Amino acid sequence: MGDWEIDISSLRNDNLIPIVLIAKVMQSTDDSEVDHDVLIIGGGPAGMSAALVAGRASLQAAVVNAEAPRNAVTTASHGFLTRDGAHPMELLEIAKDQLQKYDTVRYIEGKAIEARESGSGFEVELEDGTRLTTNRIVVATGRRNELEQLGLPGIEDVYGNSVYPCPFCDGYEHRNEALAVFGGKGVSEFVPLIRNWSSDIVVFTNGTKLDPSTVSAMNERDVQVVEEEVSQLVSTDGNLQAVELDTGDRVQRESGFVFDDCSVPSSDLPKKLGVETTMNWGMEVYDADEPGRTDVPGVYVVGDARTGFSGLMNAASEGSECVEHIVHEIAQERWQV
Repeated sequence: MGDWEIDISSLRNDNLIPIVLIAKVMQSTDDSEVDHDVLIIGGGPAGMSAALVAGRASLQAAVVNAEAPRNAVTTASHGFLTRDGAHPMELLEIAKDQLQKYDTVRYIEGKAIEARESGSGFEVELEDGTRLTTNRIVVATGRRNELEQLGLPGIEDVYGNSVYPCPFCDGYEHRNEALAVFGGKGVSEFVPLIRNWSSDIVVFTNGTKLDPSTVSAMNERDVQVVEEEVSQLVSTDGNLQAVELDTGDRVQRESGFVFDDCSVPSSDLPKKLGVETTMNWGMEVYDADEPGRTDVPGVYVVGDARTGFSGLMNAASEGSECVEHIVHEIAQERWQV
């Protein structure tokens, strides 16, 4: 049971008018009880897919979503079957609408800021002071960009509009254009992939010196390498026009892709719960297996927070697989009671 608040001004102690008791059940703080079987933090494709499976398994679940995804800057999402070209926020609205029929699932717009073990489960605190208790936590908060790490003045104006991190997501819309590829060490692995969409490529290392053999191999394939530092990305209404160098020269380009990562995990809640991090393709990610299980029992991580970059389809699949695994766990636990 929870605590009770009683408005004593509403009490009438006579024989004609019954006593009126106005009470509000407060959130339980009893360590032996929890509000949810699973609490999903994050409402991207991974989180909302996890919530959908939870609803269809009749789990008591909630999704806490700050509704501030890093892909909101893009004009459209691509490669998501049946929704190719939809804006990320459109996908969210569809997912929210479809969750409404599952009466065991709550959607909460808010930001989770604290998480701690509490009795046999966990307690999560939201920015507005709300506290939620749960047996299991699925973290699907993804990553956030720190574009200043790229050292490309003007990147904020074009990122997600004409310069992107993922050619599978946005390469088709810029096929056969004059492309810029921004990156330092390791960019040589990225350029052969980019050539799938265009053969007109200029690589900008922004001051990084590449191995001469790497430069020679690119030049032999008509890929120009510019090692001078970039002073400005010139654009109009988010559309890249040129890359200006410290020398004052400008190289005309129409769009581009960034090889170097500039993202970090969006949430430190897994770290607060004791989840370790590891490196994946040069990105710090939370250490979890394919179903999302971490070394902390009851804590799961899925999507970009686990892989660095999953893509929409893979992220949705990860969220689904994770909660299917949780449903199996809960079913076995209940069977043994």
